Amino acid sequence: MLKTQAPTAGLLFSGFLFDSFVVSQDEMISIWEDLYGPSFYFIPAFNPLKNYYAAEMGEEKNLRRFFLLSSKTFERDILLPAKLKSLELEFTWSQSGKRKVNIDPGLLTLENFILATTKNYSHRTYLGQNIFTDLTYQFQHGKFETLPWTYPDYVDDEKIQFFTWARSYLHTLLSRANQSHLSI
Repeated sequence: MLKTQAPTAGLLFSGFLFDSFVVSQDEMISIWEDLYGPSFYFIPAFNPLKNYYAAEMGEEKNLRRFFLLSSKTFERDILLPAKLKSLELEFTWSQSGKRKVNIDPGLLTLENFILATTKNYSHRTYLGQNIFTDLTYQFQHGKFETLPWTYPDYVDDEKIQFFTWARSYLHTLLSRANQSHLSI
């Protein structure tokens, strides 16, 4: 008899790009942590897409970027409801039909890092409810590596190092969980 194998859990992640005159960073962190628990906070130095988003979201000088990464693990099926919640929040803060907040949730696993998106392309797979996944990094040679389609704001060494560290943290959490199951 063929048996399926449950995948290991991952860490929930979200990238936030927002107009600082519309919503505060603290408010977004509070909402995220109410939903997903205490998280690691990271502000990247490199943000090449501010100009791209400024057309919709407002003046580039007012746009801020930060990332949150859960400190606890989640089953992989969390990604779809997390993306749907992010869309709901984006709509809440929108003005005149334009986003003022862009929230991009993803899931970091031992094997890879995926983002949830509403846009379909040839390298994306359908998740459900009009949401797709984008394979952003794959783990090889001791670190996360980019792919030809990785978004420009995820290709810099600073973010790759952060997510590689996060993978080590995830590995530790999963190892501890395995040890506690073995001691029962």
